Amino acid sequence: MTGLDGTADLDRRLADALERLGNGLRSLAQRTARGHGLSPLQQQAVLALARQPQGRREVAALAKESDVTTPTMVDAIAALERKGLVSRAPTSDGRRRVLSLTGAGDAIARALSTWDDPLTTALAGVPVAERAATLQTVLDVIGGLQRSGVLGAMRTCTTCRFFGRDEHPDPAVPHHCHLLRTPIPRTALRTDCPEHEPAAG
Repeated sequence: MTGLDGTADLDRRLADALERLGNGLRSLAQRTARGHGLSPLQQQAVLALARQPQGRREVAALAKESDVTTPTMVDAIAALERKGLVSRAPTSDGRRRVLSLTGAGDAIARALSTWDDPLTTALAGVPVAERAATLQTVLDVIGGLQRSGVLGAMRTCTTCRFFGRDEHPDPAVPHHCHLLRTPIPRTALRTDCPEHEPAAG
């Protein structure tokens, strides 16, 4: 039962709404992955590799980003190798191996790139200012879950040591990136920044 102002149990209802959204996205990911003969984790790995410069990355980093154990990701990558979608190559020092999408892997990544279109279509009906505020709220929640150990490290603006929160008076452009030395609009907050360095604490 909510109070007259609607605040009673607000956090619990928000958590419930996010859980339902997560369930819907998992179901959508499962459908699109199956349509390409992949598991959801294999799909996630292909899309993660496609986002990287030259589509290259190490298994341990992929596991950390996907919040799974390294052996679990090793199994997923091995399956992608058998399917001809991923290849491994030694680094210049020969001590580590990096992953690359093959030509077939690139084609699958392009086909999978629209897997979340139903979500982005639904979001498009929400005013930009509300979407930007929601993005910041979700990133703040992710940061809190990281600090409590529930989520693994993610390379978001709000968890970066270069992020300056509310350093500018403009409510649409309130933050500052001290690495790039530029103000950050709320609409430009990143969820996966290659220059990310974890904030202390």
